Amino acid sequence: MTGINDLWALVTATLIFLAIPGPGTIKIFASMAEPNGGPRAGFWSTLGLMAGDAVWIVLALSGVAALAAAYPRAFDLLRYAGAAYLAWIGYTLIRHSKLAMGEGVVSTEAGRGAWQWFREAALVSLANPKVIGFYVAFFPLFIDPISFDGIATYGRMMALVLGIVFAYCMWLIAAAQIAKRVFVRHPSAGTWLKRMAGAALIGFSVKFALQK
Repeated sequence: MTGINDLWALVTATLIFLAIPGPGTIKIFASMAEPNGGPRAGFWSTLGLMAGDAVWIVLALSGVAALAAAYPRAFDLLRYAGAAYLAWIGYTLIRHSKLAMGEGVVSTEAGRGAWQWFREAALVSLANPKVIGFYVAFFPLFIDPISFDGIATYGRMMALVLGIVFAYCMWLIAAAQIAKRVFVRHPSAGTWLKRMAGAALIGFSVKFALQK
């Protein structure tokens, strides 16, 4: 493909990155586990993650991300803000799981919809400082200086990566639908999934806040 050096290496590297469990994957599963979630929640969460990734890709290509990474204090502020947001999302999941079990006020999750799923997933992606480093170090490796044609090459790379993200997430949603049988037989499993997802997001927030 014009401007891209080793297309299949780019595809493989993207799949490997996606296969490493992270906040985005957890958010998709947590949204699907909501009372009115399912594939629809997974779909809108996927679009949200893609929107967040698209922002980081554009920033990386424009050099803003590299500039932030070059100034540790600025990058630390970004990292701490992202960690705080992930911790908040994790806390919210745990709190909602308790409400759903009748340990407090009646859960309000039944009124949640596409915009909430999209927005929260987009913010999870934007709050993940690991993504910024990935794209800053990732894209330059696959640019062919001989056939590079500027914005057109960037556009092709962005479309390819986001297409892979979409396909991978659709596969995750299909796999989650198969696992749904477990939740039908054991309703409390969904509640515990939310608690584990919340704890995992809080764990990621601590990791991002402490890493150097």
